[in-house]
Amino acid sequence: MSVPCKNDKQARFKQFLQRLSEDKDVGRGAVKPTHSLSELLLFAGYNPNGEAIDMARLVTLLLRTQGLEGCSEQMVEHVLNGGSIEGFFLTNECKS
Repeated sequence: MSVPCKNDKQARFKQFLQRLSEDKDVGRGAVKPTHSLSELLLFAGYNPNGEAIDMARLVTLLLRTQGLEGCSEQMVEHVLNGGSIEGFFLTNECKS
């Protein structure tokens, strides 16, 4: 199994953003950014120690703080396969 090249990752991310823009829950303003990046880092308990912020890791940590079992990669896959953000949240709630 080969590691996706940078261009492949960029194309997937662009497609992911396109799908998000088509998501009725995101498009109608159900999701609004209300926190700064520094607040999100603090809330997630993520300290990049002077290195570049790994946004995938940050999103995964934020998902965990919201009681979700899925990670950022699973969220991307879910959306790219035609799912919605709301659907991802519903199917990844912690069962405990």
